[in-house]
Amino acid sequence: MRYANVIAAVAGTARKAGTAARWKVEHDDDRIIRSVRDGDSEAFGDLVRRYEDFVFTLIRGLAGSEDDARDITQETFLRAYRGIRRFQFKSTFKTWLYRIAYNTAMSHLARDRSHRLSIQEAEPLLSDDPQGRHSLRLTVEKLIGRLKPDHKAVIILHYYDDMKYEQIAEIMGCPVNTVKIRLYRAKYELGRLWEKHAV
Repeated sequence: MRYANVIAAVAGTARKAGTAARWKVEHDDDRIIRSVRDGDSEAFGDLVRRYEDFVFTLIRGLAGSEDDARDITQETFLRAYRGIRRFQFKSTFKTWLYRIAYNTAMSHLARDRSHRLSIQEAEPLLSDDPQGRHSLRLTVEKLIGRLKPDHKAVIILHYYDDMKYEQIAEIMGCPVNTVKIRLYRAKYELGRLWEKHAV
């Protein structure tokens, strides 16, 4: 199986919603944010429950360690809560939150210069699980784990979270063309790793 098809197979698990459903969620997010600003701090819990899995998935892909990912996820939501009054409704709350998550994770990695592959990533790439699709998913996730942090992030955001180039550019704080270049390089590197693994 060519690596381009491999990504597509794994990306089949991405959370995709129709335009109307997305508008409803974004509108609901705005309502909750206004409630939080009006003093209903418990309403923020609704946002945490809605996005904690998304945020954890992104950060887990960047941080490698599950323990680190939990800590960074918690720090992300704390920063979001403290900065909620700075949210200007110019983008979606999800995009704004993802930018906080991305920056928080990258700051963590910058502090941890000794960052290496996690134990999970160092395990053999082939799973003993007889279900081919599950084995494929585990293999691709481990290969993605070997990419540079920026390349991991762009793969996760584009293929797992179905985000557009413009949203990713806003999250990563870079031009759209840079996102496209990073995605191209990430796919190239992932393809190289896949071919090396498949030999």
